[in-house]
Amino acid sequence: MTEPTRWVTAAVLKALAGQQLQHGDVFSVRQLDDWLSGSITAEQRVHATTRLCALRFLSHRTRIVDGARVDGYTLTAEGATAVREAAAGAVRKSGPKGAHGKRHVLDPQSLSARLWALLRMRRMLDAESAASTLCDAGDDYERMRSSIRRYLHRWADAGAVQESARRINAQGTSNGLKRFVLVADAPEPPSMYVRKGGKA
Repeated sequence: MTEPTRWVTAAVLKALAGQQLQHGDVFSVRQLDDWLSGSITAEQRVHATTRLCALRFLSHRTRIVDGARVDGYTLTAEGATAVREAAAGAVRKSGPKGAHGKRHVLDPQSLSARLWALLRMRRMLDAESAASTLCDAGDDYERMRSSIRRYLHRWADAGAVQESARRINAQGTSNGLKRFVLVADAPEPPSMYVRKGGKA
């Protein structure tokens, strides 16, 4: 990530403050991009909304509008407080900041990094095929598949991937396997909080 996450989260909070949003208000990704007016990139917006969801300032939601899936967010009570503080000027100083303390470094050999690379290459994944591809001899396959599901759902909540309406037919499943489509490409996954050497 080229810009510190906390700067772009501040930019999003400032944009929400400009709309005078209240607890429970709902907005779409397209609306948020309009409010940001190009002040940050789509990649930075994904990082920011990921962080705000992790802080429970926003909750991710998906609606079906005219047969199409529309990703959006709901402002939580904690988020409404943060927006009010932003409106009052209690926003981190604008502009990119240098690193503060130790930065989290994503290990390229970690499961999240390898899964993200595979998703960027294939553009669409399900947990079963991803686990089959990434699992090495001696790895716990079931544990890895469970971790992969968790990452894919987390990235969907962040708006970086989207759950496909169509599933893959697979033996032993009632509805088929969920497929996830990449919608916000970036060099690194939206969740940046895996320390170097960390395991999934």
